[in-house]
Amino acid sequence: MNRRASLFALFLLLAAPAFARVGGGQHYSGSHSSSFSHSSGSNSSGWSTSGSRSGRGYSGDGSDLIFILWFLQHPLFTLALIGLAVVIWRAYARSFGATASTQRALEEADARLSAPPSAREVTGWVDALRAADPAFDLVGFLDQVKGLFLRVQAAWASGDLGPVRRDLSDATFQRFRVQLDLLRSQNVRNVTADMAVLDLQPVGLERTAAFDTLHVRIRAQARDVDVPVGLSPDEAAAHAKRAPLEPFTEVWSFVRRPGARSRSDGALEPGKCPNCGAPFDGGAAGNCTYCGAIVNSGAYDWVLSEITQGVEAGSAPVEVPGLEELRSQDPALSLEVLEDRASLIFWAWIDAQSRAEPRRMAKLGSAEFLAEMTDDVEGLRARQRARVFLQAAVGSVAVRAIEPGPSTTLSHVEIRWSARMGVVPAGASAGSLATLPQRWIFTLARKTGTKTDATRGMATARCGNCGAPLGDSVQPTCDHCGATLNDGAHDWVLARAEPFELWAARAHAQAPVHAAVHAAVVASPAGRDTVLDAAERQRLLYTMAAMAAADGTVDERERRMLKLCAERWGVPFENVEQALRADPALFERLVPPPGPGGETFLRSLVQMALVDGKVDRQERRMLDAAAARLGLTEKLPELLARFGLG
Repeated sequence: MNRRASLFALFLLLAAPAFARVGGGQHYSGSHSSSFSHSSGSNSSGWSTSGSRSGRGYSGDGSDLIFILWFLQHPLFTLALIGLAVVIWRAYARSFGATASTQRALEEADARLSAPPSAREVTGWVDALRAADPAFDLVGFLDQVKGLFLRVQAAWASGDLGPVRRDLSDATFQRFRVQLDLLRSQNVRNVTADMAVLDLQPVGLERTAAFDTLHVRIRAQARDVDVPVGLSPDEAAAHAKRAPLEPFTEVWSFVRRPGARSRSDGALEPGKCPNCGAPFDGGAAGNCTYCGAIVNSGAYDWVLSEITQGVEAGSAPVEVPGLEELRSQDPALSLEVLEDRASLIFWAWIDAQSRAEPRRMAKLGSAEFLAEMTDDVEGLRARQRARVFLQAAVGSVAVRAIEPGPSTTLSHVEIRWSARMGVVPAGASAGSLATLPQRWIFTLARKTGTKTDATRGMATARCGNCGAPLGDSVQPTCDHCGATLNDGAHDWVLARAEPFELWAARAHAQAPVHAAVHAAVVASPAGRDTVLDAAERQRLLYTMAAMAAADGTVDERERRMLKLCAERWGVPFENVEQALRADPALFERLVPPPGPGGETFLRSLVQMALVDGKVDRQERRMLDAAAARLGLTEKLPELLARFGLG
């Protein structure tokens, strides 16, 4: 028994220093008070005294020496105990250390984001819809969503969107069309196999004077692979069958005018006009050839207006500065239509950049914006480089602020998106590209006094003067009536597109002249919920990687710091390494500049470090390094003080 007690005491002697260091001194608190005990009766070194210690001398009975000699005489046993102590220490660190603390905070946040609504909430949404539409049936609606989901997958696989044109807003139709074109530009097409819907669940209802919007979370699984366009259908199917079966989650948002009613005889069958029931051939124009109705306006039936990733659904700000002021002048203005227009413009922007043909945006971008875009494309062309966008996807689209002005009204729309993107030699294969999450602000402009055409609804790819479809010509005028379309006199056009930090810097510099924009930045510059989002964590980390690589080299210390952040934030480090190997031109506009833009980015990093309520030594070193890169070393203490760490 005495032997066991002695061995246990030896284990504690070896393990105690390791346990004492876990968390000790690693949490930055802003003060520099000592952790040693100072009280009457203690000596000047700070260590408390006992009967066996006096001053600087040692007056023990020799038992410590016996322990040390014993353990020197049994090296194998000693090494085993040391190994056990290390294993226990590492297990403790994984479960209770700073990295584990951050990971738990992020896992809890992810769980909250994906938590399903309560049965009471769903019942309330259904009752609200039935109050205006007694024939509305949730089960029937979800069956309709499932059918559309499978038909969209089939249309995607075939490359023919005609069969689902009636059910898609103009921006959603543009999204699919551009994505298919991007695949064709790489001589590949996407094929799937074993597509199955696992679950459908309503996750939100928004009701405004313009639209009812019902959000449905779709959990599905499929085998998914890109194959050369030359493969036969059987060969492509064989490739898809060999791909792993992977689950995925999306949120599909459906809009409908409040006055629309559900059909008493059930859902309208595909290929029919929702107004008159006549055959609809799926033409890009979106007009019924019999009754002339705009089939995808949302006036007659539910229309798919947006597809967001599950983790980013519902990221729109609660209040939009400037919205009510503009509505007082333009009562038909709706966020749903404005965001659809922004999404339409975004996909045109992606298309024009990937083709290196800015003029493809002639009807949707201002003359000044097209001139800037042309300069960028020509600059890359002079260096024999080209931008590549593959597997582009939108996470969310949300209006952040509206600025009514004496001559021009601006709308600032946040678009969170991602793509396998890079800058490659012109004509070369894209090769292996990192998927980069992005957070941009698209600033749309419209002449003050212009009114929203309520009859068009979600048909946003139309001439604001005569209502004709925009068409594919590269002229800034309507092909039908000849009206100029890129001056904002009839509809919103793109005036500026920039990363969030650059937009925030501009808002900061111009405040209080542009009070609405500044209010949006201050209210939610990169709020805690936004920072916790998985895509935003990736974006922050990739931007840090770009900053580290900006001087052409990434030293071992910087690599260790990036690897630590990747582990804590749940980002695969191999993705970070891909970003490190990317052409520096890819990050020319993505790395925050010194000044207010850099300050916004640094504030996001501070909030990221604080997800578990504290900043440890490693996180403080990360913040110090980022602040130094941004020229904001003197600003960091002020930012920390804002969060109670000063």
